[in-house]
Parts: sequence; structure tokens; C-alpha cells
Amino acid sequence: MTRPWSLRGRLVRRVVLGASLSWLVGVGLAALVIAHEMSELMDETLAGSARLTLALYQGGADMAMGGDTGQALRIIAEGTEVIAAPWPPLDADGGHDTEGWRVLRLTDAQSGIIVEAGQRDEWRRDELLESIGWLVALMLPVLLGALVAARGSVTGALRPATRFAQMLRSRSARDLSPVAAPDLPSELTPIPQALNGYLDDIRAMIEIERQFATNAAHELRTPIAAASGQAQLIAAGLADRDAAGRLAAALARMGRLVERLLQLSRAEGGATGRGPCDLVRVARMVIADSGLCARFDDAEMISAPVAVDPDALALILTNLLRNAAEHGTGDLRVTLAPGPTVSVSNAVQPGAVFRHGTFEKSPGSHGAGLGLAIVARVAETQGITLDHVMTPDRATVTLRFADVPSAASR
Repeated sequence: MTRPWSLRGRLVRRVVLGASLSWLVGVGLAALVIAHEMSELMDETLAGSARLTLALYQGGADMAMGGDTGQALRIIAEGTEVIAAPWPPLDADGGHDTEGWRVLRLTDAQSGIIVEAGQRDEWRRDELLESIGWLVALMLPVLLGALVAARGSVTGALRPATRFAQMLRSRSARDLSPVAAPDLPSELTPIPQALNGYLDDIRAMIEIERQFATNAAHELRTPIAAASGQAQLIAAGLADRDAAGRLAAALARMGRLVERLLQLSRAEGGATGRGPCDLVRVARMVIADSGLCARFDDAEMISAPVAVDPDALALILTNLLRNAAEHGTGDLRVTLAPGPTVSVSNAVQPGAVFRHGTFEKSPGSHGAGLGLAIVARVAETQGITLDHVMTPDRATVTLRFADVPSAASR
């Protein structure tokens, strides 16, 4: 199970980490610069001390140094060490690093007097660390202020998203109205847009189901009432000889309607798979099973593979044949053509029109008004293109199929 995490917490942690690392890098670079500059400054101090000591000694001043200050002097006059130092004598002028000391040697060219001024490495290091410590102490409040500001900035930037989440949490599950989030940043605006799209689809589906249930109840009311009336007459012994036939007809009509409703439900649910299948074979089988007198023209095609589920194709052709037989005036034809395509056509009376709406049917029709709706839904799920052509004396529905994918591409 995935543990929940906080976007605010993650952003704050990353910003704090980034700011802290940047601060540490900045302090480190500043420490390197301070160490370099202080080393140069201390070397200049040693050079100044050596020159001052030489001048004072030549002037006869007392050069004795007392106490352990971390600094020491050596004076050599006429080959004799006047003042001793804790490091070995040096052979050349300039700066030298000896055991635990930084020493600068200076020789007076006229008198030959040698002065060596030294500073303990430990003392120099302590001075450097003290300077860096003050730098860190002075910069630490800057870091703390930056972290507080970063936390506040992240919290403020996420406040619109937080309000949006609270608004969604407080909405009722039955509230399908559009979600309004005018103050969201551009990075988050796709969320309410997508959510509103889902809500639109849900509202449309609920409306379709509501309309479907209403129409289905309306269509079933008549055959149920007819069957109930005939059954009551038969039970009371008042029925004539045709009552049983009328009851059977009402039940058959109700059965056909229920079958069509189940087909429509299956089509709208997208419960069909994908092929391929042989269009020629399926067409012949459907015509044979329908029991209708339909002329079949296969255009001398032995087979015609199409990327369609065979059950879905059979359902489409069966409904087209039934629709043509119930609403046409005869001359039912099923025609195949290269492409491949298949057309179902029939003769019609003048003024005939296609009725595509669910439960939409012509006045006086004994059908349920579901045939073309079922065909459209299944064709959409299978990627089949439908063409409807109505002439003064003929109605034609043509199915155009997508190419069958090759074995290499599957």
C-alpha cells in the first residue's frame, strides 16, 4: 500500500535542503577566501615585524620578548645568535614553513644582520578558525531567515491548491455541478478541467440511463398490459379462440424488446472484443440464421478479413436485416465490395427516413426503435464507419472497415 505524502512537506524539505547546501557551499568558499587572505596578511605582518625588529636592533633597543604569544624572533649579528628562536636557523631569505612554525627571514645587506620572525602554526590556525566562526555566527541568522521565508513561500504558493482540495472534500458525492477553481496556478488548471470533463461524461451517462429506463418502461408497458389482459381473460374462461395467439404474440414482442434492450446495453457497455474475422463467412451465416429472403452478392470474394469481433459484426448485420425487413417494402439485398465494405439495402416507400435516436420509430411501426441505435453503438466500439443513404425508393446502410493489422504489427 502506497503511503500518503504531503506536497507541501516535500517542497519545504527540498527547498530547505537546497538553501542549506547553498549556504554551506557559500560559507565554505568564503572560508577558503578568508584563509587565503589571512595567510597573506599574516605573512605581511611577519615581514613588517622583521623590518621593525631590524630597525630597532640597529637603533640599540632591547629586543627581548616575553610570554608565549605564539610569535618569536631570532637575531643573528656577525655570526652570533643574539636572540634564539625555537626553530632551526634558515639558509635563505623569504617565507619558510618549518616544524610548527611559519617563519620569514630578512638579511640587512649593509650590516649583515639576520632577522627571523615566526608565528606558530597553531596560533595562525586558531586565528583563522576564530574568523571563520564569526563568519558562521553572522551568516547563521541569514540561513534561518531564508528557511523561514522559503517555508512561508511554499505554504503561500500551495494555498490555492489546499483550498481546492478542501472544496472537493466538502462536496457531496451527488454534486455533479462543474468545479470552479479560478485562482489555481497554471500548472494545476488541467486538474479541474479534466475533472469537469469527467463530470460532464457522468452527467451525460446518467441522463442516458434515465432516458433509457423511461423509454424502456414505456415500451414494455404495452406488451405487458396486453399479455396480462389476455391471461386474465383466459383465467376467467372468457377468452375466445384467438386469445392464446394474442398472448403468445404479446409475449414474443416483449421478448424481442428485451433482447434488443440487452443488445443495446451490451453495445453501450463496450462488451465486444476485436477480431479479425471473415466478413464473407459472417454475412452468409447471419443471412442464413435470420430466415429472411435476402439476396447476397459476394462480388466473387472468397474471403474478406476485417478487424472486427465476429459476434459484434453478426449483431450489426442482424439488426440491419431486421430493421430493413420491418421498415422496408421488400427487395432486401446484402452486397459486398472491395475495401472491404458491406451494404444492406431495401426498397422503401416515398418519404421514408432513417431514425437514429433510441426508441425513435415511425408512426405505426411495430418495432422498438432500437435497431439503428444498436448498430451505431457497436460500430463505434469496433471502429466501423457507417454511411446512410436514402433515395426516393431505396435505403442503404454501408459498413466500411479499417485495415486488418499485419502480423508484424500485432
